[in-house]
Amino acid sequence: MRNQKKWYHGRYMLFVMLIFYTLSMYSQKITVKGKVIDAANNLEVIGAAVQVEGTSLGTITDMDGNFVLQGVPTKGNLVFSFVGYKTVKAAIKNGQIYNIKLQEDTKVLDEVVVVGYGSMRKKEVTGAVARVNSDEITKISTSDLGTALQGMVAGVNVQASSGEPGAKSNIQIRGLSSISGDSSPLYVVDGVPFEGDPGLSSSEIASIDILKDAASAAIYGTRGASGVILITTKKGKEGEMKIAVDGYYGVQHITSNIHLLDANESIFVKVMSNRMMEGNQNTDDLAWSNLKTYPVNFFNNSSLYEYVVNNNAPIQNYSVTANGGKKDLTYNLTANYFDQKGVLINSDYKRYNIRSNTHFQRGKWTINTNIAMKIENQLSPAWGLLNECYDYSPTRSQIYPQASIVNAAGDPADLQGVSYTLGRLKEENHKDTESFNGNFYLAYNVIPGLNVSTRLGFGYNNQKAVSIRPEFEVYNQKGEKVTSSNYRSQLKDTHSKNTSLTWETMVNYNKKIKKHDIKFTGVFSMEKYTYEMFYASIMDLVTNEIPNLNAGTSDMTVGTGSGQWGQDRISTMVGMLGRLQYSYADKYMASASIRRDGSSKFSEENRWGLFPSLSVGWNISEESFFDRFRWLVNSLKLRFSYGTTGNQNFPDYSYAPAIYKNYDYTFGTGTSEILANGFTQLGFANPNVKWETTQQLNAGIDMALYNNKLILGLDLYKSNKKNMLFPMVVPPSNGGGQSSTVTLNAGDMENRGVEFSLTHRNKIRGVNYSLTGTFTKNVNEIVSMAGKNELYFFPDGKPVSSGSDYVTAIKKGYEAGAFFVMPTAGVINTEQKLAEYQKLQSSARMGDLMYIDTNNDGVLNDDDRVYAGSGMPDYELGLNFSADYRGFDFSMNWYASVGNEIINGTKIYTYQRRTNKELIYMWTPTNYTSTIPSYRTEGHNNYRAHTDMWIEDGSFVRLKNIMLGYSFPKSWVSKLGLGKFRLYVAADNLLTLTKYDGYDPEVGSNGLSRRGLDYGTYPISIQMRGGFQINF
Repeated sequence: MRNQKKWYHGRYMLFVMLIFYTLSMYSQKITVKGKVIDAANNLEVIGAAVQVEGTSLGTITDMDGNFVLQGVPTKGNLVFSFVGYKTVKAAIKNGQIYNIKLQEDTKVLDEVVVVGYGSMRKKEVTGAVARVNSDEITKISTSDLGTALQGMVAGVNVQASSGEPGAKSNIQIRGLSSISGDSSPLYVVDGVPFEGDPGLSSSEIASIDILKDAASAAIYGTRGASGVILITTKKGKEGEMKIAVDGYYGVQHITSNIHLLDANESIFVKVMSNRMMEGNQNTDDLAWSNLKTYPVNFFNNSSLYEYVVNNNAPIQNYSVTANGGKKDLTYNLTANYFDQKGVLINSDYKRYNIRSNTHFQRGKWTINTNIAMKIENQLSPAWGLLNECYDYSPTRSQIYPQASIVNAAGDPADLQGVSYTLGRLKEENHKDTESFNGNFYLAYNVIPGLNVSTRLGFGYNNQKAVSIRPEFEVYNQKGEKVTSSNYRSQLKDTHSKNTSLTWETMVNYNKKIKKHDIKFTGVFSMEKYTYEMFYASIMDLVTNEIPNLNAGTSDMTVGTGSGQWGQDRISTMVGMLGRLQYSYADKYMASASIRRDGSSKFSEENRWGLFPSLSVGWNISEESFFDRFRWLVNSLKLRFSYGTTGNQNFPDYSYAPAIYKNYDYTFGTGTSEILANGFTQLGFANPNVKWETTQQLNAGIDMALYNNKLILGLDLYKSNKKNMLFPMVVPPSNGGGQSSTVTLNAGDMENRGVEFSLTHRNKIRGVNYSLTGTFTKNVNEIVSMAGKNELYFFPDGKPVSSGSDYVTAIKKGYEAGAFFVMPTAGVINTEQKLAEYQKLQSSARMGDLMYIDTNNDGVLNDDDRVYAGSGMPDYELGLNFSADYRGFDFSMNWYASVGNEIINGTKIYTYQRRTNKELIYMWTPTNYTSTIPSYRTEGHNNYRAHTDMWIEDGSFVRLKNIMLGYSFPKSWVSKLGLGKFRLYVAADNLLTLTKYDGYDPEVGSNGLSRRGLDYGTYPISIQMRGGFQINF
């Protein structure tokens, strides 16, 4: 019995010892070490994360890919991860040396893209959709989203309207979508549509998805004709709060200059032109001026350039982002400050952005809020300010814009011109805007697969624009004040307020039955937009120091001018959408949608429009027979789509008559005259006006090769624009002068084109790199025009039949906005040429420019004009490269526009104003081989603006951006309590290759009537900066 007890006691002691041994083994800590390499090339992976699963214990690999981690428990798993690679897990084993191989995560087609009212995997997409991620658009230093997108996406044409701070680019997706309406795409931010560019900072944006074909855009019905840009802002992520701070500071300067005459050259040109002036060949060489009377002007060599140009203008941008949250509630807060001084005087732009996004999910309920505020302060100079530099004769008195008086010691006849120039140099145009936008989203998951949601969006925009033109005191040689020459001061004050209210309710139902995947989306939406505007102006301010309407001494003018001055407007829209998507085994996909929209911009009879779409796709690479090709081709998909969209981007009330005030009429005669303020009808009713519609076919192919290292996309499309809206000018006999219009559906237009993109990604000897090229070609053509299909010129967005000096026109068989000019045959430089040309133009003289009578009717007029290209490029190219190696990163972005023409209006103006340096080589009897016509007078036919003499090749290749950065190793920055610390230097527009002779080839793109016309456009600048990025 005693022995039995000893046996039990011994067994008990052994059991207790085993328990303690086991516990000691679990509590024991060990040290693990090893190396992480790339499975493809056996090179070390630097900065890979090594972490004990389920704990915060971890480290990163060093410069040789090695790691050592102490205090590791003997049981569990190690997790190895790195951006762009698949995560690997390995069991913890004491004494083991780990040799981990990471494989690249190359599931390109599993990327999720936003497609409007939802998202889907890229391999399921059957339309033409492109994505741009936030890290790609933050490389460019700009306040404008379009500038950052230029050259990034095939089929998206981006042209700068000007280089002025705060200026917005013009974006066209697959060509011009309307002649009289707005061709800008629809912006949708987090599901809420915006009227125009939402003005987001790049730090707010997570991704941008662009719907290019009609089948994708048709779900937005009336506003999808110009394509759709879907912007997703940054959202919160579960975890501890993380703070990111980034910023940059840089300088800007103008890329080139216009060569003008100096004083000696100016006198020479004026003397020679005076000798050749009709009827004045034998007059005194100085008869053109008062240099004999005021010889002090001989000593002038004046220039305004140094006062107008502000090189080394600073540009800076700073943002702070806070991100975090718990399981149920996450948040993201972003604040941004952007400040850009202009390279011309009196130009500046400041913008302040704040955005708050929250996401709450508990049980079946989801609540999202998105609130954004924006303040903009923009200062602009007088329009075409550079023209003052071109116009100012070097023999005139030097002026000093900083002064408040003018000392006109020279020709007193020039006093008013000097005063006018000073007023232009000192003119300031202030525009202050306050915006508030937000949306509230509520969703309930009724049953698995069935979700009901509602979204309420609201927007408020308040803007005050003040234009100030000061007055200058002018004194003559004797010090006497010359009041009669003063350029009168003026103050213009405009207030506008816009509001928007959008509400939509959506039902989503997803059902998967074996290999069949069915999705249905139904949407009902309502939108309301209000516009209020007030304008007033006054002249003769008491002092320049008080820019206030009460400081004027003349009568105030209220609510005058063209456009919508003083007009309050309301527009509303109702829409209903149904969309059905089907997929079978990820092989065969189809999507069909139909949207019905009603808009208050049309009469009741034509208010509603129906916009269907259909698209199909085939993932050939998912077929079993494709296995034999999988070693080369990883994925292959064919896409076909057809869709109809509408366009309502034109003024409200176009179907109704418009009455305008401030058309005066005088009653009585002599001393009994009474001036009465009256009204007149300028807009004539057309209740039959209806939707512009677009029907588009698209065929595309997506392919990935060589283990997804080579990715290809190709799209072919054709779109037909039906019932284009035209604001046709009504004859003056109606009583409204030249401004009366009536809106008609007066023509059809076609766009057809090809888009191609090719991306190569790889890693060679530790260098990760990516190279993407894009190619876009769009052909635009006016297919039909109402009436006689004659030539319509298009100044200021209104077609007119008389050309004058206009060159932008629309005509059947040509692209919209084509240039039609008078052809020329060179300079008359022989008596034989003169005699022959005088049969056509009897007043012609030696040195004149010869025009060609193309129709041989013996008359030179608009019927002789010929096609001379347009401001639209034949094709566009983009090339984007990025690479990183051991903490260093490098990127550059190129853009090319090929085949577009430019009307060099700067050269026209400087020729007409007799200041261009080329005029010293004009034709004279002693320079009879010159190809430059002689100068007669400013309005002489030699330098008319509507000739082919001013057309230049506007093609250019531009290095949009180049950047070099360095991210300090995590092992270093972690000691400072940081997650990331990166420094970089960058430059924008550093190099431009072009034959164009003006300031910059990217000009005049603020609409059809101005595209390709360079008339004193604010030039684009080179920008060089240094920046930082810090994550806490």
